[in-house]
Amino acid sequence: MPDTPAARAHRMLDLWSALSVQHVALGSACACCTGAVTLRLDDFELDIIDYLDDAGRRSGIPEIAAFFDDLKGGEPRMRPELQARPLVDILERVEQGGVPEEVAAWLVPRLERTLESFAREHGPRKAG
Repeated sequence: MPDTPAARAHRMLDLWSALSVQHVALGSACACCTGAVTLRLDDFELDIIDYLDDAGRRSGIPEIAAFFDDLKGGEPRMRPELQARPLVDILERVEQGGVPEEVAAWLVPRLERTLESFAREHGPRKAG
């Protein structure tokens, strides 16, 4: 399979599909017998998008800022129709060629690093 942004996005979709159902423990049990708080990794999707949005705006590349403006509909928060699965939606857009080439070239490596880091720490399989 060629190493295009679309192919890489497809691999990231597969990886995120496996990762997003994993749980992360925050804290541990204490003397009062209260258990640790756990979250699913998909609870971090909006945080990943916010991180990418911030990095994109600091990149100084107008096309990337415009991509995130469109994604968020000009609001600080994600457009409602994208809030349920924002990371999946972005990766599917890249996979289907619905993201400008310059944006995909910037976005895909950052998503790979982020998701592969999650995979190393929390995933059911090794990244790569």
